[in-house]
Amino acid sequence: MGDSHHSHNPLVKMIEATQDAVGSVFGYHRHHSHHPHHPHHPHHPHRPPDCGCQHPPNPPSQPTPVNVNVNVNCCPKDGRPGGGNGDGTTTGGRPTHQTGTSDGSAASGLDDPGAILKIPIRPPTVWPGPRKDLLLPQLWIRANRFDNGTRPIQGSFWECCDIFIRPGIAPQNAPDIPPDKLGDIAKANEDNTLYAHVWNGGKGAAYGVIVEFYWFNPTMGFKEGQQNFIGVAYIPYLAPISQPGSHKPIKCPESWRPTFVNGGHECLVVRVSQPVTDPLGTPPWDASQNRKVGQRNIHVMTAAEAASKPTLGINVGPLFGQPGQVKVDRASTGTMPWLHLVTMDRNKVPDDADADGDVGITPPTQANAGLPDLGAIGNARAAGVIGDAQGVAGDDMKVGFVATDSNPGQGKAHIYRISSTQNGQNVGGYTVVVLGE
Repeated sequence: MGDSHHSHNPLVKMIEATQDAVGSVFGYHRHHSHHPHHPHHPHHPHRPPDCGCQHPPNPPSQPTPVNVNVNVNCCPKDGRPGGGNGDGTTTGGRPTHQTGTSDGSAASGLDDPGAILKIPIRPPTVWPGPRKDLLLPQLWIRANRFDNGTRPIQGSFWECCDIFIRPGIAPQNAPDIPPDKLGDIAKANEDNTLYAHVWNGGKGAAYGVIVEFYWFNPTMGFKEGQQNFIGVAYIPYLAPISQPGSHKPIKCPESWRPTFVNGGHECLVVRVSQPVTDPLGTPPWDASQNRKVGQRNIHVMTAAEAASKPTLGINVGPLFGQPGQVKVDRASTGTMPWLHLVTMDRNKVPDDADADGDVGITPPTQANAGLPDLGAIGNARAAGVIGDAQGVAGDDMKVGFVATDSNPGQGKAHIYRISSTQNGQNVGGYTVVVLGE
């Protein structure tokens, strides 16, 4: 672009005027007739370079406070408050997280006027430096206790350890900080209080953090329009990662009264964001790709409940025009960090119970269709009703899950993971835990 284009751009004029003001503080002059969109950077903090103009250097002066507010989202902008670049959907494919690239202009330090002031006229996908190096917050909810916020994340990302339930009590009667026992099970048709543990891993503080709470019918994947809003909470301040107060539990001010439809416990989703400095981003409901989305798809059953061998209907979730596969696996308790919330001991989880029955899932059917009573079938596998894995094509489908193992016994548990994959990658899941008695 030539200078004439920039000279008629009101945003550029505003930036140039602001840059002149900041330049006077730093003791340097912007070149007024040559490439205004490429400012001259000082080579020495007290001696400006010779820019070729006839203006003498600014005389030394007392430091002058300068406040410049710049919106530096981590992701490209769209019409939603705070940023993003649509849902990132590719033709016939799953939405992906959209991030910007760095032009390296902040490499010499964030106090360089050109690096900061020129952000608004960069292309919308270009930023002055890597996100982790900018003085911005970096919010996230952990998928497990080893999670450092890096995305995409594989494994059982739906077993969020930062979403807690205080069963049978309304928020106005519940403590602001979660109780000592964090692995409690929600009570159907009663008031339950929800909490979320929110983290800031960035170099900048987060002000006015928004924490949204939702529930979904039992499903392995989510899409817009299926969510049910519970409530929203606000965290006034989270310190940078290097300081105390960089993470905080927060209580949802509204009660959650689950109904446990389809024979399964509803799923919980918590989203965190700061609309200006760390907006929600994309995809807005995918915890595997978006660090600001936490997903708790865990159905905890008592041994008495499991003894009836209930059929659990679990929606597969959106497949975005591509086929997928759903499978069920037995899992060791040692592979499920969430169980530390049950024992409240970082060094102990329930022991593995002996597998003395069968576990399987039905072929997919329409989400609004009925499912057979799998527990009433003597041998569902021999009858061809269940298998270890099923292919799925199309949205609005569900599978039925059943397990026929006996009571795990005191201090033991059965763990069953139902997972959805596309192109070899986990895209959703639902975990069933049977605690022994």
